[in-house]
Amino acid sequence: MPTRLIRIVMTSPLWIAQRHGQDWEDPDCLAAIAWLTQGLPSRAWSNRMEAVQATFEAAKVRWAQGERVSLFDPADAAAWYVFQARAYAADREHWFEPEAYRIVPLFRRIGQLLPQLKPVKGAEDRVVEMMTRYRRQPDDGLYELLVAGAYRTAGWTDVACVPAEPGVRRRPDLFVSRGRRSWAAECKRVGRSGYGETERARGEEISQAFHAFCRGRDVSLSIQVAFKDELAAVGASYLADRAEVFLQNPRRDSWDDASGAGWIRVVDRRRLDLVLQQDDLFFGSSRMIQLIEGAYSPSVQYSLDGSWRPAKDRPFHAAQVGRVSAVSWLSASEKAQSRKAKHFRKLIREAADQLPGDRPGVVHVGYEAFYDDATEALRHALNHQHIRELDVSSSRLRYVYANYMAPEHTNDRNESSALTETTATYPVGNRSTAEPLKHHLLFADAEPSPGPFWARRR
Repeated sequence: MPTRLIRIVMTSPLWIAQRHGQDWEDPDCLAAIAWLTQGLPSRAWSNRMEAVQATFEAAKVRWAQGERVSLFDPADAAAWYVFQARAYAADREHWFEPEAYRIVPLFRRIGQLLPQLKPVKGAEDRVVEMMTRYRRQPDDGLYELLVAGAYRTAGWTDVACVPAEPGVRRRPDLFVSRGRRSWAAECKRVGRSGYGETERARGEEISQAFHAFCRGRDVSLSIQVAFKDELAAVGASYLADRAEVFLQNPRRDSWDDASGAGWIRVVDRRRLDLVLQQDDLFFGSSRMIQLIEGAYSPSVQYSLDGSWRPAKDRPFHAAQVGRVSAVSWLSASEKAQSRKAKHFRKLIREAADQLPGDRPGVVHVGYEAFYDDATEALRHALNHQHIRELDVSSSRLRYVYANYMAPEHTNDRNESSALTETTATYPVGNRSTAEPLKHHLLFADAEPSPGPFWARRR
């Protein structure tokens, strides 16, 4: 049975952000930053941070002019992560919530785990590699640190990061031992890549066609859809066509066909306009969506477009909003979920090849998941099926742990960082071997609740 950590926050969207008294700091984030950067040459690191800030400041100017350029250089995502974590932890001046919401929980947890991580053999060398050689993709290294911290928290006395030997032999990421027990662990972080990223990109294409239609007709419309078919098979004008039908006959405000089901309406601006009278709003933020739609769900993909005037000295925030269009979508396609599950099986097979044959092995897979999403339940079931069909006879792989991590765009006025997680356990082969990390979570030390977050009771 999967284990979980859940949060339930109910809040009214009609609050006004305070302008004073924001002088708090997050000591865990700051401690993580200090540890992750201590092994880097100070001058070179200062140059990297100056480059990140210069790129960010230049991008803000262009955002104020309506150009949605990239805010950072993806070739140095590690420096961008630190930049955002520090902005959250110290001053909020350069905090960009659409990126920071998924970065900050990682740094905060690393900071909390420092007493467990510092004794890990090879951890500091692995951190230097993450911040230099693998700076383009720091998520992999951060996930490995979280897993190492979980073993230490669970009482495994000897945890070591295994040095890579490229071109010589394939090795796991971690060796863990306690007394006479010893395991090899391989860590795989599944992020914004592969089929899921292609699906999201196609969803944005379909959304942009809807936004273009609304701009052309100068109308403010909101549309919600659950796609039944794979998004690659859905026409780009699918939602725009529904808008055309609605404008011709407002009574045709819902539909259900082979590609999807949903409804459309004219945007209700009352909550949005009420807050804008006294506050600025980050355009496209979860809170703005909550004000427009009446609710915000982390299990849904959103796309927002409109005409708006940036606030003075706050180019990401809207002081006034004119026409606005909103798309809310999710994929309910079983075929799409099956494709993602097949990728999981391939990933496990590749990870098993990294494990040595001299001790039992475990694979940890880290997902960035959607909170309370029924599609995660389907993916979990399909993962179980594919693990049962997996042939790893040449490996001593015994368990696969899937860590479903769901960072949240929180709408609580007193909170700016939150994450929900589930750990699913998939036994492999000989089930008599005791689990190395039974009922563990990566972001909490307390005893977890039974059951996955996507199946929580209402």
